[in-house]
Amino acid sequence: MSRATIATGIVACLVLVFVRTGNAHEGVTSKFTYNADVYPVFLKRCGGCHVDGGVGPMSLLKYEDAFPWAESLRAELLDAAKGDPHDFVKAAHRQISGRELDIVLNWATGGTPEGDKAQTPPQPPRLEIDWASGPPDLMASMTNPYTMSATAIESTHEAALPIPAPSSVTIGSVDLLPGNPSIVRSALLSLRSPDGTVRVLGTWMPRQVPAAIVLKPSVRIDPGSQIVAQLRYKKNWKQEGQAVSDLSRVGLYLVK
Repeated sequence: MSRATIATGIVACLVLVFVRTGNAHEGVTSKFTYNADVYPVFLKRCGGCHVDGGVGPMSLLKYEDAFPWAESLRAELLDAAKGDPHDFVKAAHRQISGRELDIVLNWATGGTPEGDKAQTPPQPPRLEIDWASGPPDLMASMTNPYTMSATAIESTHEAALPIPAPSSVTIGSVDLLPGNPSIVRSALLSLRSPDGTVRVLGTWMPRQVPAAIVLKPSVRIDPGSQIVAQLRYKKNWKQEGQAVSDLSRVGLYLVK
């Protein structure tokens, strides 16, 4: 066999390898695409947390952000049904319907196709940091920011928030507005009366329904009272190695 024949054979093999490995759509079996089918599910069910700056570890509202997490999404959604009923993350994931679950799983295991570029979703919505229950009647704020060090991944912090009540009032619900939604994972809220007695009001979770903690029975607040917030923080993977801060507020809603 001549050298020319051998060289020609090698070139032909390289061309075949290049064509096979360069075909980005090889292995795509899903009938669902991100642009037409998956994005509407993510926007409806996931966009409150999985948005830039949100408590979710990644945004799912852009194709380039979502598709690298396909396998993690598949595993998490399948695991949600058998998760801790008190785990707010798994509880949120269980809200997805059977049809929506089929769309996401089929897309995640079928090659994660993007779909028609002409159907690319518009600029994703920006994270809105506002009171989910509407403006509160009274607001108690952390007096100083809390900063997680660059080396910390998780931490807890207890803060006493003075309540600006010039006279006794009765509240029916409380809510928390995180100063940094990307790290605030939960908050145990209690009421400390001027005489030092403490009453637990409830635990706040991101995106909980209803948003505010409803108090049954309602609670009397005397001047000089404080909200004691035990805040649990956790960084997402983008924040590792950085110092991040939070300055959260608690809203109190009077009995109407």
